[in-house]
Amino acid sequence: MELGREYSVQNLTKTQTAMLEDLRDYGLIWQRKQTSRRFSPTRLSTTLTSSSPSLPTTIGASSGPQEGFIILETNYRVYAYTDNPLQTAVLDLFTSLKYRFPNLVVGSITRESVKKALINGISADQIISYLITHAHPNMRKNNPLLPVTVQDQIRLWELEKNRLKSQDGYLYTAFASQADYELVLNYAKELDVVLWENAAKRCFFGSLEGHGNIKGFIERRTMGER
Repeated sequence: MELGREYSVQNLTKTQTAMLEDLRDYGLIWQRKQTSRRFSPTRLSTTLTSSSPSLPTTIGASSGPQEGFIILETNYRVYAYTDNPLQTAVLDLFTSLKYRFPNLVVGSITRESVKKALINGISADQIISYLITHAHPNMRKNNPLLPVTVQDQIRLWELEKNRLKSQDGYLYTAFASQADYELVLNYAKELDVVLWENAAKRCFFGSLEGHGNIKGFIERRTMGER
């Protein structure tokens, strides 16, 4: 079978037709939809069934200088032509690995796999940089090297995680008057310790670092009014 060529299901036996769904789930063939009468082999299937050598790979840490070994497609599927355990382990940090064959690892970059990487302290830029650095020579014909949609989505997943951040601090509320509220708030702003404010409710949230100064300011004002 040839990569990119379409084949008809018309001449397939009932057994072969029934197997198409499994082959599609394994990532060996591609169909526009389940009822499609045509299918195309994926890069994985042509690599596994070809009698000629597969794409150049990195074959081990002791074999000298290593070339790039990762192919990333627009559908987020990753093909890593390697049998190096360390390289596979690194990929597993941000990729959902599906299949492992001699000299080939197949997986996908998913929201869950990127989220796992972010939780472990790996940034979106680090993921993208690793994919660029270790891109297969065949990928280097592309401009840009990595699919833009995949890069953007990885960064969007990072923004999604960072949308909400928790910070420790103190909530200042129950001010006797609007003037008191504004006086203390302005003092806190001068210290650059205000994290959030709500003028309608006369309250604001200050950082832990600024609490001592704000508390002292309020106490001095209270003592001065007596």
